[in-house]
Amino acid sequence: MSVSFSIVSYNIHGCIGRDRRRDADRVAETIRHLGADVVGLQEVDTHSGPGLDSSQMDYLPHATGMNAARGPLLTRHHGHYGNLVLSTLPILAVRHIDLSVARHEPRGALDCDIGLHDRVLRVVVTHFGLRPAERRAQALRLMKALAHDCAKPLVVMGDFNDWRSHAPTLAPLYATLGQRPSPPTYPAFFPLLPLDRIFVCPPEAQVTLHTEASPTARICSDHLPLHAGVMLP
Repeated sequence: MSVSFSIVSYNIHGCIGRDRRRDADRVAETIRHLGADVVGLQEVDTHSGPGLDSSQMDYLPHATGMNAARGPLLTRHHGHYGNLVLSTLPILAVRHIDLSVARHEPRGALDCDIGLHDRVLRVVVTHFGLRPAERRAQALRLMKALAHDCAKPLVVMGDFNDWRSHAPTLAPLYATLGQRPSPPTYPAFFPLLPLDRIFVCPPEAQVTLHTEASPTARICSDHLPLHAGVMLP
């Protein structure tokens, strides 16, 4: 019997909006408005501070009322960031995949098993690096770590930092997961580049992709959320 669910990939830029204001509440509002079953976030700030919303890894699950899995860190000169999975469905298992490349910023993927009715949906959230050689290495390492049978339900999503439809850096993903047209998500105020992508297996799955372009979504991050409606056979 077929089963439907919705999923979102969203680079929240540390909840810093176009107005240069850090506001986790308006990001949480956007996530609630999307009403997705599973949300994969990138650039989630992990620093604790005086405000309740300072550690976004902890605050966003609280503000949205969703289950959470926390992922590997990206260290930058202005802070520490990570991947976060939010889910209205039960999170059954959590794994971390190291995608760090020597002499580049640490990167990783968050790999989760999520209960979807009588099935297990594997969800992987990642954020690739800025340089082509780095991204090629990360794509190869990610697919090796997944070692996935594409007949099984799988979603791989994130900010892949490449907007080219035939990008060689993403070829290993295309070869196994297939390639679907992806709408532009960056920059949020006038999206031109499809930096964010959602891959779905099996290939027979019906997938509809669109961006969330509400006034709040256009200002609360530099990326728009990418939303996928999925029906698995």
